Amino acid sequence: MEYLKLAVVVITAHGFWKAVESLLQFRTQKKLKKAETQNLTVQANDIVINNLLKWSEKMEKRIEELERDNTEMKQIITKQRDRINELKHYIDQLEDELRRDQNNKK
Repeated sequence: MEYLKLAVVVITAHGFWKAVESLLQFRTQKKLKKAETQNLTVQANDIVINNLLKWSEKMEKRIEELERDNTEMKQIITKQRDRINELKHYIDQLEDELRRDQNNKK
């Protein structure tokens, strides 16, 4: 009978130890999965930040190019306006000469 009690105590202690061991292992696995998830989140955020930085640098370069092109276009437009004004003045002179010539012929 004492052997039976001893066997029951040993089996119960072994079962209790296995339950504690399983609980500890479960908690450890849960912490490990949480840490892996956090690590992946950090890596994903790092990738997103790097992509945003590259995109913003590219956009800054593109904006600079467009501003430079815009400045060049403004200069071209200004030159064209000046030339148009010169030609208008020249046309006015020619019209005045033509009127004088026509008045002189009469």
